[in-house]
Amino acid sequence: MLVVTTIRLSKGFKAWKDMVHSVGDKMKEHGMTFVFAGTQKDDDSMLHTVIHFESEAHLKSFSEDQELTRLRAEAGAIVETGTFTPITDEAFINYPMVLNLK
Repeated sequence: MLVVTTIRLSKGFKAWKDMVHSVGDKMKEHGMTFVFAGTQKDDDSMLHTVIHFESEAHLKSFSEDQELTRLRAEAGAIVETGTFTPITDEAFINYPMVLNLK
C-alpha cells in the first residue's frame, strides 16, 4: 500500500535523511520503501514523502515502533505534525518513464 505523508522538520532534510539511511534494518522490519522523500523547495522544514508498505500490518507496526519514533524525533521530525494518507490500489508510479532527479 502507498501512503503519502507530510511532517515538519526542526533540523532540516539532511539530518532526517541521515537518520533514514541509518535505519535500513528497521525499514525492512516494517516492510517499507520510500518511493519519494523531499522537502519543499522554499521550506526545508516541510517534508513530503510517498512510502510503500507491504501491508496495513506493516504500517501499523511502523506507527507503534517507539524506538523508531524516538530516532525520528532526535533527527528533527516533529512527530505530532505528521500526516499519513493511504492511497487506493488504483494508483500508479513511474509513468511514462522513471525520472532521474539528479
